Amino acid sequence: MITANEILSIIGDGTFLGRVFNKDVDWDAELDARDEAEFDQTWSSSYNKLEAIDPSEGTVIHEIRETVFKQTFQITQSPDLAGYVSDDFGLIAKAFENKIDIEFVNHLWDSYRKGSFPR
Repeated sequence: MITANEILSIIGDGTFLGRVFNKDVDWDAELDARDEAEFDQTWSSSYNKLEAIDPSEGTVIHEIRETVFKQTFQITQSPDLAGYVSDDFGLIAKAFENKIDIEFVNHLWDSYRKGSFPR
């Protein structure tokens, strides 16, 4: 499991998210797919589990979320998509920083690493 600092380093070069979002995709449809009950409930459950353990957001996690939001928005011009991605990376970074192994969070990270938007 990597740390939040390592995630920040990975996204810091500006190419990581480009591999995910420099595509001709209907991002609104992708977001709609994530609103389906199973994905939404699993995401929310993972979030609630992490918030119960550590409700704070450290400086590095905040920086990750801000960087991800800005880069995603710059690529896609979609503030909604940028918000979802920022939330995903906040969830991922918090889980990894606290060494909490959640299968769903690992799936999110694996999807992004493979250049895919998780849904």
